[in-house]
Amino acid sequence: MSAPQHSQRFSAIFSAFMVFCVLVWLWGLGLFMLWPWQKGGEWLPEFPLAAVCADDQVCALPYGKLAAAQAAGKVKTLQLPTASGETAYEMIALQWKKLPNGVEAKASAWNFQTTVRYRIDDETPILVEYQEIGGKVFFYAIVGALISLGLLYLRKLRK
Repeated sequence: MSAPQHSQRFSAIFSAFMVFCVLVWLWGLGLFMLWPWQKGGEWLPEFPLAAVCADDQVCALPYGKLAAAQAAGKVKTLQLPTASGETAYEMIALQWKKLPNGVEAKASAWNFQTTVRYRIDDETPILVEYQEIGGKVFFYAIVGALISLGLLYLRKLRK
């Protein structure tokens, strides 16, 4: 008689955990899509930008080292030859796409994603807006999922 009781308890815990995982995923996706953009601001010195280097290949350079690379002749132009593309800088994946009024570049690793929109004036990138998504989105998703799971089981208890 005790085996079915343990099996039912395990089944209930497993079901609750699966619902929780789905809720974390849904909350995370929703927060990821709705995360706000910040206008203007200062460039992060380590943010990689895509550029055409001296060997006519697209490369990534951190913003803080861009002026020195341009002065040394290592960078030909910031005007990218393709409408979109991807390259890497150290452990960061850098994706870009051209917009009607500039460029959108997304630098991402396993624990963060930073997207910037900028325009290029006289071979100088001008920051228009940016979006930083980090670990706190995951924690907000967990809190949202816990609250949602609690409300679902409260509703179940009322019936």
